[in-house]
Amino acid sequence: MSAASFVKKIGVIGSGSMGQSLISGWTSPEVDIVAVVRDADKYRHLENSLGIEVTQDREALVECDVVVIAIKPQVIRELLQGFQPFIAANAIIISVAVGITTEFIGNAFPQTREIVKAMPNTPSQIQMGVTCVSGGHDCSENSVDVAVELLRAVGEVFVVPESQQAAVGALSGSGPAYLFYLAQYLHQGAQELGLDADLSDQLIKATLRGSAELLYQSKLAASDLRRQVTSPGGSTLAAMEILDGGQVGERVCSALAAGVARSVELGKS
Repeated sequence: MSAASFVKKIGVIGSGSMGQSLISGWTSPEVDIVAVVRDADKYRHLENSLGIEVTQDREALVECDVVVIAIKPQVIRELLQGFQPFIAANAIIISVAVGITTEFIGNAFPQTREIVKAMPNTPSQIQMGVTCVSGGHDCSENSVDVAVELLRAVGEVFVVPESQQAAVGALSGSGPAYLFYLAQYLHQGAQELGLDADLSDQLIKATLRGSAELLYQSKLAASDLRRQVTSPGGSTLAAMEILDGGQVGERVCSALAAGVARSVELGKS
């Protein structure tokens, strides 16, 4: 019997892009899903597209075995306390709010110790996400297993200490933005070279997709794969020298550190 086999009803507080990504991976005849939102009419379309219940009634959470908190960290303190009376005793709470600790969630819902922090990323929208999960101080191993199994519906899952969540959030949580940023400026540069915009778009997407898959499948490190492409005295080396001259590598490391710092700030604000 799977760890999540007892889960019959999942409640999702908030249904933005991440909430919808998770819901889409969980829809099945065996599990009821209810999204509790502030504006039900805004999300009514999800009832048809995802086959779930959408409501503003917090009481719909009372019978949920698992409750997912998918609201922005900037407003979580304002909103969360009002949900406390509607969370069942010993329900498993999975929070995907950046920077918010399991201790904070546990204080908001003292009726349960089963608190799991999760950090999915946006490729979860196509079931190719990466999620890092951490159980709270008193969370049972079974509840962590349930969270892992549920989140595998949208990609790969790794269990990490909660002390590492800010770092993995800066890496895998924000990581897609780094790739999209690169794609954005490759596209701009290609057009400046006179390439057709549509052709540039297709070439960039195919190149990045193939390169990412090569990196995923290869036993070589990224630095080794890069050296394979970079022939001495060649055009790729000329390009890499421009990036190195601009200290792009150092700036990426600084960007990761800035992401960690902001995550910590959000947890304290």
